[in-house]
Amino acid sequence: MAILVVGGSTKDIGKTALVCAIISALRDFDWTAVKITALDHIGDSVDEVSAGAVIREETTAGSETDTSRYLAAGARRALLVMRSGAEVPVEEIRRAVGADRNVIYESNRIVDAIEPDVCLALVADPIVEWKPSFVRFLRRADALVSFGFPEIEAANLRTEIPRFALQSKERLTPEMVDWLRSRLNRSQMRNK
Repeated sequence: MAILVVGGSTKDIGKTALVCAIISALRDFDWTAVKITALDHIGDSVDEVSAGAVIREETTAGSETDTSRYLAAGARRALLVMRSGAEVPVEEIRRAVGADRNVIYESNRIVDAIEPDVCLALVADPIVEWKPSFVRFLRRADALVSFGFPEIEAANLRTEIPRFALQSKERLTPEMVDWLRSRLNRSQMRNK
């Protein structure tokens, strides 16, 4: 089993696009993709939540929602976790994921509750104020990723980890695919 987490420095930075690019580039991992979002980010349309979370499984591939985009990119399953409060509902997520082997999360906060094999930090211009959850996430990051932001090389961010500046939100570089595959394969071997 491999667990990969994509976190981002700001809202609407392209985390879903990065998750979809990873799913598409590494289809052989047969991903279950999980998006975790706070209810305040999706409005008041969810009535079922009092405390805890609601988990919904997407069944239709397309471009209407982030989870439908996961399926369109090639994910085997896609889940939306809508949480209320700061806590991530880890046990509910584990039950929903079940025996699925490879899971990719779109969330900064999940790293407070699980031990992922790979954490990718999607970074926006350092001048933009970062989410507090991302500042914590960044300490756990295994690589930094940016879209069209070549200054990531010059940014004063964890110089000891790999950096990938992507020119397209739809495609990973061959170097990034190789790096991810190597890291994830090592994790799968360890977890057997």
